[in-house]
Amino acid sequence: MKEAQEFLDEMSRKGFNPPARGRDLLIEGLLNAGYLESAKEMVNKMTKGGFVPDVQTFNTLIEAITKSGEVEFCVEMYYTACKLGLSVDIDTYKTLIPAVSKIGKIDEAFRLLNNCVEDGHKPFPSLYAPIIKGMCRNGMFDDAFSFFSDMKVKAHPPNRPVYTMLITMCGRGGKFVDAANYLVEMTEMGLVPISRCFDMVTDGLKNSGKHDLAMRIEQLEVQLRGV
Repeated sequence: MKEAQEFLDEMSRKGFNPPARGRDLLIEGLLNAGYLESAKEMVNKMTKGGFVPDVQTFNTLIEAITKSGEVEFCVEMYYTACKLGLSVDIDTYKTLIPAVSKIGKIDEAFRLLNNCVEDGHKPFPSLYAPIIKGMCRNGMFDDAFSFFSDMKVKAHPPNRPVYTMLITMCGRGGKFVDAANYLVEMTEMGLVPISRCFDMVTDGLKNSGKHDLAMRIEQLEVQLRGV
């Protein structure tokens, strides 16, 4: 691996442009061998020289780096690579959007989602759910609800995990009426809530003095499960 890198460096010093695929293979080799810092250094050298890896190599690299916790490095690298002409794909966004959402950078997550849409992709639940979760974590429930309504129109339909997450986050935030509404909405879409969601919502409603609504949710569970 070291010899390969030295060979490419020597080619560059002599004024030759090493083949792009050779650089990509070296980056992939460094990642597979666990040399993350060396792979990052290699990509930095490439971008400074005006080169970018292919999208598959780029995605493998940012996936490894985000797992190590260096999310902001990946975001910077994404913008640099795009400026140099890299055409990213949906997998790029599937890595970056959840990563930035998880560390609370909601504005950045929205920028990336907008870029994703501009690139012609219709957002999957796996792209917009992390943003909703991040907003709820930050106490931005009204914004999260509004964004979710928007996604139901413009993106792929929400699935069971999205509703489960949203109901759970509402419960944690004391938004039990909203949680109940999403529980009902979920069933209207033909999705069956997990028992934990029913228990959390009914208990929360009862503790909040919303006994009539709690009873309706309990009746809904009986209708669905026949218990």
